[in-house]
Amino acid sequence: MDYYGATDRGKTRENNEDHFHIQDGLFIVADGMGGHKAGEVASRLSIEAFLRYFNTYAGKGPLSNNRSIKKKLLGSVLEANKEVFRQSIANTRYYGMGTTFTACFINRDTAHIVHIGDSRAYLYRDNDLKLLTSDHNFVGEMFRRGEITYEETFNHPKRNYLTNVLGVGGEVIPDYLSQKLSDRDMLLLCSDGLNSMLRDEQILKLLKKYPDPEIAVNKLIEYANKKGGRDNITIIAIKS
Repeated sequence: MDYYGATDRGKTRENNEDHFHIQDGLFIVADGMGGHKAGEVASRLSIEAFLRYFNTYAGKGPLSNNRSIKKKLLGSVLEANKEVFRQSIANTRYYGMGTTFTACFINRDTAHIVHIGDSRAYLYRDNDLKLLTSDHNFVGEMFRRGEITYEETFNHPKRNYLTNVLGVGGEVIPDYLSQKLSDRDMLLLCSDGLNSMLRDEQILKLLKKYPDPEIAVNKLIEYANKKGGRDNITIIAIKS
């Protein structure tokens, strides 16, 4: 397995509210939201809390099957949500902060993904790009219902309105999915600073041209900035 991750502030934001993490088959992208740098705090706290639970759970026994992996991932997300929410109500500067959260744990030939918000996980296979996650925002729901077109999602006035966020309430319901992997597959985790600037066909074109994870990530960030870089851009590419 070959992988690479990077984050970039973009061209218009004053600070970077994204965080990412790579650790022994575990990959995470979190995109924070909130004023007074609270988004930056939320994304960092979410990953730290997730890892504390994830790594402690791992010490209690082997991950022997898909059910135990799913339980571990979902439990870790719930703990992360509790910690971010606790910090948000304990500090008035951080009240209302939250974050997207997309994590992928690869065990043997299977990718296990937990997801909240509008960061994304893609599968690149056989020169085709497939979106694995669902955007938890108003335009994503409208698109899935057929009310707007794919192109309309890019400029819709409610494109940034999230419907599911980690940390803004005491409870959260994350998505979970698993994906069997084949040789030469590539998984792409990203914050919406990538897919809000580049259409999926443009992402696909760059992945075809640059199959190496490090080069692909750097080129995707470069092109997202060329298109305007209106948000922070974080990408992890994992090649099986």
